[in-house]
Amino acid sequence: MTHHAEQLFPIAVQELIEIGEKARKQREQRERAKQASKASFTRACMHAAREKQAKQLKLKLTTTL
Repeated sequence: MTHHAEQLFPIAVQELIEIGEKARKQREQRERAKQASKASFTRACMHAAREKQAKQLKLKLTTTL
């Protein structure tokens, strides 16, 4: 019985390592996607802020004239 366990142990360890690697890669992909999403959101916010600022400036110029 111990001989059988000795044969299975390296296989089980290798499978656990592969599962861990797969989980790590998935975690990294989620993190990259989250960072890309944040960057896109930030760009969109900055664009909206610029548009708002331009509208306010335009309104200010039209009211002073």
